[in-house]
Order: sequence, then structure tokens, then C-alpha cells
Amino acid sequence: MNEIFPREAAADPEPFTGERLTSALSGQTQVEHYHRYLFARGLCRGLDVLDVASGEGYGSALLAQVARSVVGVEYSAPTVRSAQYNFPRGNLTFLQGDARALPLHDAGFDVVVSFETIEHFDRQAAFVAEVRRVLRPDGCFIVSTPDREIYSAPGTPPNPFHVQEMSLDAFRALLWRQFPYVTILHQRPMSGSALVPVGANPLLVFDRLDQDRFEACEGLPRAPYLVAVASGRPVPPMPASLYIDHSDLDTVALALAAAQAEMARREEAADAELTRLTRALDQARSSLRGFLRYYLPRLRRHWFGR
Repeated sequence: MNEIFPREAAADPEPFTGERLTSALSGQTQVEHYHRYLFARGLCRGLDVLDVASGEGYGSALLAQVARSVVGVEYSAPTVRSAQYNFPRGNLTFLQGDARALPLHDAGFDVVVSFETIEHFDRQAAFVAEVRRVLRPDGCFIVSTPDREIYSAPGTPPNPFHVQEMSLDAFRALLWRQFPYVTILHQRPMSGSALVPVGANPLLVFDRLDQDRFEACEGLPRAPYLVAVASGRPVPPMPASLYIDHSDLDTVALALAAAQAEMARREEAADAELTRLTRALDQARSSLRGFLRYYLPRLRRHWFGR
């Protein structure tokens, strides 16, 4: 059954610094972040949820649309205050705290969500242990991180905000320390975003590599992010999901319209300048003719005596 629900975004967003997503940023980065929260939203209905590194708060607000309660924990106190201001909800609370020492009681949540967080600090095992502590025995942890082997491939400039990135194997091993069942999905941003379970029924993908080549493959190639669902009980099979966003296409259309309008404005200005120069030239010619009509006879008489 289809469900239509509002997009959450801060009315007064913080400026984008490169470290955390805000509503001041659009484009592909926004698409991939929203897709993770939309995926998690379907697993949080009627449950108590913790969002670690909740940032501006738009994701926590999305989860609060369906959850029984949501707590967002964010390291930056000013960002917490901004989230409280932008997203006042009866079932949504924001707290300041460190992901590796959560200011929360044991076994208080059914779901913990944390996207693009773990690569920003060291002592990552302490973070996962804290998540396990605040989860109820059969709760689940939905977490994402860049895949180091793809996201930071040789020749790729490093992300200055990342302290320790992980490969797929290292990420899975870290989660297995606390959770006996771990399912991992690949995420690759496109014109929108795709989430595809690792090792599930193969998905046939055709990828246009350049002007002259296609690639046919099974699974999602070169996916730079990993999204995991980890739990103390068996995790049901995760469906592949697509998030479709036309904003990039709209942006191109708007940019084209703006460029056409700018071109028309410049053509109009050029026409006006040409008209002005033509008039100035005509005036100069008229002045020259008047000068010659007046002075040339006098010069002839002066020089030739007639």
C-alpha cells in the first residue's frame, strides 16, 4: 500500500560545513542521507528509537512520524538546540552526548539508528558496545558507514572529517562482536539512491561506464556505502529498495532556464549597446561632416588664397 508523508527539513538550517548534512545542502549527498532514514523509517513503526549523531534532526523527525518515541543524541550542543527549535514533536527529544558514552539507561530502545557516524571517531568498538547496552535484548541496530575500499579508493582525496574508515569485512566483524545476526546492504547513489542486500538474490544491473561502454553485472557495483541491520535475534531478509529523486533533473532544468534567461538578458544588453554605439557613430559622422563643411572652405582660402 502506498504511503504519502511529508519530507522533514529544518526551517532555519545550519550552514553546511562538510561534517554533517543540513537542509542548506541539496543534490546527491542529501539524496543518499534521506534514503537511509526512509529505509529505517519502515523498521521503526510503533517502537522506541534512538538516533545517534542526529545532527540537524530531520532524520529523527522522519522516524518520529511512525515511531512511538525517538531520542536524538548529538555531540554538538548548538546543533542540539537548533534541532529542538526546528523539530518540536511530542514524541521527539534531542540530547547532547558522546556516541561512545551515551547518556541513557540500559535496554531503553527497540531500535538504534546511526548513519555516517562511526567513521568520525576512534574507539569504534566502544560505540557498538554502547549501542548494545541501550538496546533491548531483541532490538536492532541500523548503521551505515563508507566502504573504505570504494569510498577511499587509491587516487581519491581523503575526507578530512573521517578518522577511521572500514572495509566490508572489518565492518561486519565489528558488528559481530555484539550482534550474532548481521545483514549488510550496499548503497550506491545514482539519480536517487539504491539499497541492495549483500549476497541476496542477484540483481541484474546495467551500468553505463562511459560514452562507448556498458557493464552488465549482478549486484550493485562500486557501492561506496554500507548499511547494516544487526540484532540479537534473526534479522528477516531485507528487501532491495530504491529512492527516486527528480531534484537533480529539476535543478538541471532550472539551471538551463536560468542560463537561457541570462543569455537573453545579455543579448538584449548587447543589442542596446550596439544601438547606443550606432547612434554615437552617427552623431560623430554628423559632427565630422559639419566640421568639414564649415572649416574646409576656410582652410582652402587660407592655404590657396581662394
